[in-house]
Amino acid sequence: MRMGWSKILNNIHIKRHTFSRMVLDIFSFLYIRIYLIILLSINLLIWLIAFNINKNVSQDLVFLHYNVTFGINLIGSVKRVYIIPLLGLVIIIINFILLLFIHRQAKFIVHLLLFTAMLANLFLIAAIISIYLINFR
Repeated sequence: MRMGWSKILNNIHIKRHTFSRMVLDIFSFLYIRIYLIILLSINLLIWLIAFNINKNVSQDLVFLHYNVTFGINLIGSVKRVYIIPLLGLVIIIINFILLLFIHRQAKFIVHLLLFTAMLANLFLIAAIISIYLINFR
């Protein structure tokens, strides 16, 4: 029984060491570090805007979506505003995990993954700004 636990712990240690090597290998590339700094800065800005919306709302319900044809068509809790920055963070994390496994094969795919994450976060910043304008303008 004792032998099984030591083998499991040894495998966990080896996998953790391999994972940390992969992460350090990724951060050795300058363009990946620049992309990640820009991505995390954009996502932090989205979190700050969502926090500002949450702080400045006087009631529990906010307008979450506006359509030109129908007007306001989604009203919900102010806490639902945090879905937008969380979605941006999930996109960054998923792309980073994919990046861990393919960064050696194709540099173009690395740029494509990181650029699409940045583009998605820019669309999310436009979405959160539109929520801000709908509620406070």
